Amino acid sequence: MSTDAGRSLLRGRNIIIAAALIALFGAFGVRMWRFVAPPALPTLLEGLPESKTEADQRLFQARLAKRFHLGSTEVEDLIVELRDDGFTVDADNDVATYERRADISDKCRRSANIHWSRGEGDELATITGGYSLHCPH
Repeated sequence: MSTDAGRSLLRGRNIIIAAALIALFGAFGVRMWRFVAPPALPTLLEGLPESKTEADQRLFQARLAKRFHLGSTEVEDLIVELRDDGFTVDADNDVATYERRADISDKCRRSANIHWSRGEGDELATITGGYSLHCPH
């Protein structure tokens, strides 16, 4: 084998190794960016104050009542909307929950639960819930 052919082979191998390393670091970088970016907050929880008082909980209750109307909202529509908003729904037990721990970019711990009942049809008969927002100072 001539030295030119050997150098060409070595150069080709170095290019492959370099491309593999770039791909590896690129994948790692994307993963780190996704790790640092907090998941979207459900719209029901956006802008709520820390959950220290009963008035804070009443604010959340008012949001539920405004968004989901008793007697006119279909429970299946409620379930779809809560899932789309980021809640985990247990339709068999008529409950939805949301949990997000504090992380690098958001030091606040957030959670919420929503309970409902069905009327004689599939309409919403009752809805209640609570939330917790704790941000260390």
